[in-house]
Amino acid sequence: MADARPVSTASSNGGMVSTASSYATRAGVEMLNKGGNAVDAAAAAAFCLGVSEPQASGIGGQSMALIHLQEEGRSFTLDGSSRAPYVLSPEKNPVKPIKLGLRSSTVPSTPAAIGYMQETYGKLSLAEVLAPAIQTAREGITVSRLLHRMIVKEAEQLRKDPLIFKNYFSGRKPLAEGALLQQSELADTLEEMAEKGWRDFYTGGIGQRIIEDMKKRNGLITEVDLHQIPMPVERGVLESSYREYDIVTYPPPGAGRVLVQILNTLEGFEAEELDPDQPLGAVILALAFRFALNYRQRMPVHPDHYFQSLTQELVDKNYADEIIKRIKEIYHLALKDTFVPPPTSGETTHLSVVDKDGNAVGVTQSIELVFGSKKMAAGLGFFYNNYMSAFEYKDVTHPYYLLPGGRPWSSVAPVLLLKKGRPQYLLGSPGSARISTTLAQVITRLVDQGESLEAAIAAPRFHASDAGELMIEKERFSMEVNQALRLASFKITKRDPYSFYLGCVQGVQMPVRWLEQFQGVADPRRDGTAQGPE
Repeated sequence: MADARPVSTASSNGGMVSTASSYATRAGVEMLNKGGNAVDAAAAAAFCLGVSEPQASGIGGQSMALIHLQEEGRSFTLDGSSRAPYVLSPEKNPVKPIKLGLRSSTVPSTPAAIGYMQETYGKLSLAEVLAPAIQTAREGITVSRLLHRMIVKEAEQLRKDPLIFKNYFSGRKPLAEGALLQQSELADTLEEMAEKGWRDFYTGGIGQRIIEDMKKRNGLITEVDLHQIPMPVERGVLESSYREYDIVTYPPPGAGRVLVQILNTLEGFEAEELDPDQPLGAVILALAFRFALNYRQRMPVHPDHYFQSLTQELVDKNYADEIIKRIKEIYHLALKDTFVPPPTSGETTHLSVVDKDGNAVGVTQSIELVFGSKKMAAGLGFFYNNYMSAFEYKDVTHPYYLLPGGRPWSSVAPVLLLKKGRPQYLLGSPGSARISTTLAQVITRLVDQGESLEAAIAAPRFHASDAGELMIEKERFSMEVNQALRLASFKITKRDPYSFYLGCVQGVQMPVRWLEQFQGVADPRRDGTAQGPE
């Protein structure tokens, strides 16, 4: 068994912030200390994550939020999807997804999504919320082992852009672990947004410089795209239950329905059968993952039509009964994938925030692949996303077929667990298709195995794909578990202990009894921290 890794945990009476970066966590806590609410704290943390975790997100990407307003008793989602450029023409779509360069970028929506969220539901000014991100960009961040590893991994492409090279390399070598990464151009861009408002990114000076950059370097985004601001869409939540808990999660274009189907399937088994550290439990979970992901890909749904459609059977309890029956009858299967989805192997980040009044915000945001398009906006300091790679390019009937103004497919699934109507856990993770399977493992450990939030998040993890490929932190599981999964006909890929690729859960536990405190846990698989206000 691999050695245990330290886990960042925190307790507080005044709320909690958990993110994948200590800089972003402190930004969120600063807003709570100022008297801001969970929305202000989440916005500050989200903007700061784009500075301190630039390989995963930023103002050149997209942000999706799950929001619970305690006083109103209302939960809803913000669909902050980016948009495909309007210059596209379906009959001229390329054969293969565009993955690199300015042409791979959709219209960034993070400024609109986080800006709208904060101005509509926050209490502080945008300038106050942006201040920590500006300071962090100006003063610099210490390059972590993870960030250094990502720069090294992508060095060949990153070197090709002089705008990236001057900040992320020293000499010709990637910035070393412990070096200082300063981002003065990004600080200037965020300062301009603080002074002139987030809409400046689209219709002001920042927007104009983006258009000039796109023209100069053969990008697709035009003035029409930016002036058609990609405002987030408020959507209803996807509701279900698991054991004694109510589940509130993300509808299409996210993947909350995959999480719900997995949980519906697991509910058909006794809690003692679902221990992921035992052979039986591991195989049941892996098969449940495979079924859910397979059916999502075979039955994609357009986000605007989901709640009006008849294709919600994926989240129906009776539908899960059939899956439960099949898992109980067989311990290996060979499902033929008849509907190949767009690639969803992107890099992402997540934050979870709860304030003292019980308002809760989970934000999952991304620039798609690591460092997005591998190109930086000239003079603006942020990475363009490469979400053009997350569309369907061939099947015109697919709801995520590449069309002008279209939204890419997403795997986000932030989730709120409530007990007797009271929010108890807020969870979320990056990891593309691995998001739902990661969260399902944490939830079953919390609910079925009675583990603490810290233990459930830090526990060993695996992921089973729709095609029967299984990634596993092999050294952290027993020989018996590894053998059982192999006998169940999964194709095993070994991952390191605390694997970067197997999610990164940011979790908050809310107090439900008198004198209990908020508890926060940051997944040890990345650079995260949890912290509460004074």
